[in-house]
Amino acid sequence: MPRSLLMLITCLPLVALERSAVADEESLFNPFTYDYATEAAIAADIDVDNPDPARLREIFAKRRARVIEAIPAGAMLVFSVERAQERRLEFQVPHSDNHDFIYLTGLDGIDSLDSAILLLPAHAEAGGRLDEDPRDRVALYTSGDAAALSSRTGIADVRPFSKLEEDLSVALTDFRDWRVTQVRRYPLAAALSRAWGSRNKVLYLNYPRFFRLGMPEPARIETFERIRRFSPEIALRDSADILDQVRMLQDSWSLANLRRAVEITSDGVVEALRAARPGMTEKEVMEVMDFVYRYHGATLGFPTSVRRETGHRPEAEPSVPEGWIEFVPRSGGAVIESGDMVWTDTGAAFNHYSADIQRNIPVDGSFTAEQRRLYEIALDVQTTVIEMVRPGVTWWELHDQAIQMLRDAGGYDVDYYYGIGHFIGMEVHDEGDYSVPLQPGMVLSIEQGVMKPGEPRIAFEDDVLVTEEGFEWLSRNIPIEIDEIEQISKTPSAFDSFIEAR
Repeated sequence: MPRSLLMLITCLPLVALERSAVADEESLFNPFTYDYATEAAIAADIDVDNPDPARLREIFAKRRARVIEAIPAGAMLVFSVERAQERRLEFQVPHSDNHDFIYLTGLDGIDSLDSAILLLPAHAEAGGRLDEDPRDRVALYTSGDAAALSSRTGIADVRPFSKLEEDLSVALTDFRDWRVTQVRRYPLAAALSRAWGSRNKVLYLNYPRFFRLGMPEPARIETFERIRRFSPEIALRDSADILDQVRMLQDSWSLANLRRAVEITSDGVVEALRAARPGMTEKEVMEVMDFVYRYHGATLGFPTSVRRETGHRPEAEPSVPEGWIEFVPRSGGAVIESGDMVWTDTGAAFNHYSADIQRNIPVDGSFTAEQRRLYEIALDVQTTVIEMVRPGVTWWELHDQAIQMLRDAGGYDVDYYYGIGHFIGMEVHDEGDYSVPLQPGMVLSIEQGVMKPGEPRIAFEDDVLVTEEGFEWLSRNIPIEIDEIEQISKTPSAFDSFIEAR
């Protein structure tokens, strides 16, 4: 993808783009309207705990319009899906497979069962005539109460899910074969058939994002293949090619919820690290953290990890195959001892948006000289890399800076097995294109640390928003400086009496 194309995305005025009837077949997506300053201003005025329903309808309608703009040809059909396969890469939460549908509709849980959403851009120059002027169309197919969901989502065209098979079947008939009566009887299917024409019928579908070829395949794959068999000229494409580009530039709802997720994570991390003391297990510290998240109405963006760091491990750690990390306890029964450091990798998720944080604390309340030396090395790298974040910088520039500083500090680059970070959003490791420079509206984690065998492992992770001027360190309110960290363990925890009485 040309770099100039992505740069154009964030420079577009807040007006609709004129869509060409014949899209460039080589283009993965069309430029779409996104203005970071506008989205950030709206986000600052959103109460994510008690959102205004009318404003939510506007936000999700704007999302759908942005995706419609980005569709270069044909239409997009996104099914609601249940978790059918274990994720191939790292973490997965119950809604992971359904996040694209949730992103477009705001519907989850029982409201999303047996549902699909169709996005059809206007194709003004397509052959043939409709009974009305071509326009962008959105149709929600649901197994729920159509009238109630129409009122909730603001989507005017809500149909029974059983109607989807009929609409697709009718639309696959070439438009040249339609009678005027049929065009008038099936306006949505007619618009889709007309947009497709008789060749190059492009339909974007939500294939599994993380699949395992050896496991039973999701049921919708058979539906996709039936479409192809009935219409051999149809070109089925992965909707992620478009949705990834839209989702990695966070809108107002995303930004507001990511901030809230970081705030809740801050409360959980601080409370748990205040509570941590010799004699507690890793899992007990973890449970304090996770309880605070749930108390605030959040879920886990991924399984919380709490580890005692002593500089050595008495036994070899088991190797976890890629994709199965969530099935191995990340916080165990190891008992924290005096002199240990405690490290955590954690993140609360709020309204499907996840934070991702790593922090370290000396359990006795003060760093030893060696712990302080290592901590200062990692902290220097962390703050330096975060301060480099700005539009136009690449991921590899951030990564190379961390590598160079860790190398210069004593060869710590050799054991640095992270990359410098990743996008965060609806997934803790969210969708995004790492080959393009950073743009305003992207939210990323920065993670690195000193991890040499035989020494205490100290690692940081922070959440950072790319702004027009540079960056906003979203997680800076979570203590990180040495004096802040030492103060945590000297401050009583709300859980002290419970822990002492256990």
